Amino acid sequence: MITGRSSSILFFGLFICMEAVAQDYAESLTTELTRHYDASDLPGFSVAIVSGQEVLYKNSFGFANKENQTKFETTTIQNLGSVSKTIVGLALVKVIEEGKLTMDTEINDILPFKVFNPYFEDDPIRIRHLANHTSGILDTKNYGKTYILDDNFVESENIHQDFLEFLKSHSPMELKDFLFRILDKEGDWYRKKNFLKAPPGTQQSYANLNAALMAYIISIATEIPFEEYTRTRIFNPLDMGSTSWRIDKENQAAMATLYFPAGKQVPSYRLITYPDGGLLSNAEDLSIFLQEMIKAYSGNSAYLELEYAQLLLPGDQDTNRAFWGMGAESRNIGHGGSDPGVQTDIQFNADSKIGRIVLTNVNAEDNETLWKQYRGIHDILAQYENKLKD
Repeated sequence: MITGRSSSILFFGLFICMEAVAQDYAESLTTELTRHYDASDLPGFSVAIVSGQEVLYKNSFGFANKENQTKFETTTIQNLGSVSKTIVGLALVKVIEEGKLTMDTEINDILPFKVFNPYFEDDPIRIRHLANHTSGILDTKNYGKTYILDDNFVESENIHQDFLEFLKSHSPMELKDFLFRILDKEGDWYRKKNFLKAPPGTQQSYANLNAALMAYIISIATEIPFEEYTRTRIFNPLDMGSTSWRIDKENQAAMATLYFPAGKQVPSYRLITYPDGGLLSNAEDLSIFLQEMIKAYSGNSAYLELEYAQLLLPGDQDTNRAFWGMGAESRNIGHGGSDPGVQTDIQFNADSKIGRIVLTNVNAEDNETLWKQYRGIHDILAQYENKLKD
């Protein structure tokens, strides 16, 4: 029988042994990811593996700027693409928690202009329809006008000139005006084909405009600009100090240079519909965010109670989700993102409660070779996630 000090010594020895094993796995993972990067064409990338209690692994590889040989760090900031929608979803459930919206609120009860499906004018679009992409709203060719040149753009020899001209051809405007022009009957970009021929709530069709419109509705319901609302209700409470919706002087030096698959630099751009894809962050902040979402899903979060987490994060009954999705086979809950110069993923497994983050500064899915290399990062992480946890 082991008692007293002897049991304490045994436990301490076991703990040290487990720490050593975890360290060995981390070193092996670093070796594999280094080898994978060296054999790839990816400019650079960051990864992290987290549980609800801790960051199990984080590292970065390659370059934030190839021309200057600037290393990609876990503090390197880049555009996240559609991973931004996970923040829109969290903002929505915080507003619901505050009692200012419900999932069944009709959007035309909030909006200063009218949005309805012209094929089903008597069927109201509700908050839940935007949140789970069953509103019937579609992204059409005019959506591309959301891409505009950022004020911080600096010309260089390796800039993609065609994309630069594309950005320069679009005029900055307020989010409200952009949405009105596409979705209201009086808007000059309005067409019936901007909508699906299905009643709201009956057919899912992913559209960026759902998230952009949701963010605008949040700003009206709270009487707080969306950027300010997310800063004060999400980024500050969760200590996500490097996360924002705009490039500024404080984060300029930490920004990654973005690349097209052929190697040309992507000119600095921003989105008029910024909530649907314009978030800037890094692996450090996203690790904090994902840990909190795992805790919320598990019912262990002081920040987000389980009642509201169940509105945000999908389970086996996937009707209440707020922009987060779940793979039917993988049971991974999260969101991916892709935009010019951007490929990102943030996800956790519903069963193991282990999550991963992958960020790279190239739009890998637009190139078969790069896409295989990007997916290869996920394959490597998947081999180590549970080992690091144990």
